[in-house]
Amino acid sequence: MPRPVGDSSAYRPGLDGIRAIAVLGVIAFHVGMTWMPGGLMGVGVFFTLSGFLITSILLSSWERRGNLGLAHFWLRRARRLLPALVVMLVVVVIATALTRPEHLHAAIHEAIAGLLYMSNWDTITSDQSYFDRFSDPTPFDHLWSLAVEEQFYIVWPLILLGLLTLFKGGYRRTAAATAALAVGSFVLLWAIAEPGFDNTRAYEGTDTRAGGLLIGAMVAIAMRARAGGDGTLMSAPRRERAPWLLEIAGALGLAAIVWLMVTVDEYDLSLYSWGLLALSFASVAVVAAASYARSWLGTLLGWEPLRWLGERSYGIYLWHLPILVILPIDLFGGRAWLRLLVALAITIAIAEGSWRWLEDPIRRYGLTGAFSRAATRPRTRGISTAHHRSEGDVASAERGRAVVVTGAFGLAIGVLAVALVPHPGRAADLPLTEATSVTSTSSAPTPTSAPSPTPGATAEPDPGPSAEPTPEPTAAPDGLTSCTSVVHVGDSTSLGLVGEGTPEEDQIPAQYHRVGVQDVDTDVLGARSIVERWKGQPNAQEAVQQRVDAGYEGCWVIAMGINEVANQAVGGAYPLPERIDLIMEKVGDDPVMWPTVKTLRDAGPYQDSGMIEMNDALRDACDRYPNLRVYDWRAEVQDAWFGSDRIHYTTAGYVERGARIANALAVAYPSSGTPAPSCVVGSS
Repeated sequence: MPRPVGDSSAYRPGLDGIRAIAVLGVIAFHVGMTWMPGGLMGVGVFFTLSGFLITSILLSSWERRGNLGLAHFWLRRARRLLPALVVMLVVVVIATALTRPEHLHAAIHEAIAGLLYMSNWDTITSDQSYFDRFSDPTPFDHLWSLAVEEQFYIVWPLILLGLLTLFKGGYRRTAAATAALAVGSFVLLWAIAEPGFDNTRAYEGTDTRAGGLLIGAMVAIAMRARAGGDGTLMSAPRRERAPWLLEIAGALGLAAIVWLMVTVDEYDLSLYSWGLLALSFASVAVVAAASYARSWLGTLLGWEPLRWLGERSYGIYLWHLPILVILPIDLFGGRAWLRLLVALAITIAIAEGSWRWLEDPIRRYGLTGAFSRAATRPRTRGISTAHHRSEGDVASAERGRAVVVTGAFGLAIGVLAVALVPHPGRAADLPLTEATSVTSTSSAPTPTSAPSPTPGATAEPDPGPSAEPTPEPTAAPDGLTSCTSVVHVGDSTSLGLVGEGTPEEDQIPAQYHRVGVQDVDTDVLGARSIVERWKGQPNAQEAVQQRVDAGYEGCWVIAMGINEVANQAVGGAYPLPERIDLIMEKVGDDPVMWPTVKTLRDAGPYQDSGMIEMNDALRDACDRYPNLRVYDWRAEVQDAWFGSDRIHYTTAGYVERGARIANALAVAYPSSGTPAPSCVVGSS
């Protein structure tokens, strides 16, 4: 924590070091560092540390005054947290109004929720997802954790007062009751979480995340009971040397925190079953050891660079996500490390300015006192010449530092404003959102001269390590298909085929008409899967069954796969071959063409190694279903056609995808009426 006002003897630098590790983990997560997929656990470390600290502060007041001093406590919390938050909200909203006015309404809504410390429940009740797989985060997505903490700051002191009153100040029974509340919170967390992508309710709920804060509070109370309540902020024993067993526990806890950050990702169900619980105990072991004045672990974590970052961790946390949002990776030619360095430099510069001129003065002197001192300080003069010179030297040094920090702060704000200005070409690379859905039916227009496929260099085949070479197809001489009707069932990788900025003449219905299809029925939903349902939307099975029940007989294009891989990776119940069977059994003997899949991701549920497994499963399905043809899109797609999320495509990529899928249909089922002899086909 920052050095306490008026009581430096209670300051433990190691606790600031813990904050530094936590905030660096969160930044690594938001940047997308694949080697630290669990960096989001840094928030859990903050929670446990906060529960420990505020409970220690409240109990110090209880021992000195016989009450918790709630009015003073809440005032100090407001002084510490609100000013920097308000500045960040105002700056981002103004920047949005000037550069992206179409997003202003949403920004104001999120800013108000953030100011009221209700961001978490606003996200939950509006059916949004913190774990949206494809959409970029908003500048205020991270405010949910501040909301959880502030709600805890309001409710927990009242509960603590009730427990202390009920148990007549008995710390042991109060600690036991706090432990019971923590158990209830973790049980609720486990009960609400389920396999899949969207566990926002479990992850952001105040009730489900209070457990980490309560673990910290419980240990703070237990330490007071052990020490007999000596009235100091940390309440360590009077010798203030950490017991060697606690030192060992703290070291193991620090190792466990790092291990969890490196091994557990955001979609892992173990995060909710035991991960956050283990993180809370690991964090509280580190906090307890570092809270002793003479602690080896506290000395290590109190290393000056870590302490400096930890002291400014609140400002760093506030500003890091807005900076990352307005610095998309395409600005840096895909170099994630360069984006990280620039974002860190800007964030730390702003956080330093915020700490120096806003947070620290206000927490020390209050709002009016801070502004009053700032206004009168330049007029202060010494009396003696020597004293005057001494003050002059100090003032000169202060002015020099102020110039440097002011310049860095101004540069950071300038870069923020410039980066917010949209630049040509970025819109085409934005990932497609999950909420989009398209269902349409079209008939062939009056025949015209058939356009040729979209120009472009032929892609180098990339069939993956276990894929077979794509055989040379025998295409119909006229380039037409025998399919007179087609139902195209797709996920978000098909959204750009039916809209999303793709010119109408290049969309998939026009491409199917070009190769001779008369009737085209497209049923495309973002986040669609064969088995799972996204927010109640029909899955691919239901889309197929609807047409079968209506008596449809014709050709099918099943452009599914990426979500099958990802859903299976996060706990889906159906293996990939069974997912394919669920579709093929419903279509019966109708001709089916199924494109292979590819991503450019090398980690997470959508990593490309899983896509290779899906493609292998499709090839194996050829032996079970003679009416299946697999179009090897993977062998033809070029990396340059992928968008910034490395899953979906740019507009040019979608134009290529639509033309090649239509051409492949004519190869798989040519106008001669005889299907391609090989199951795996290309688009030539």
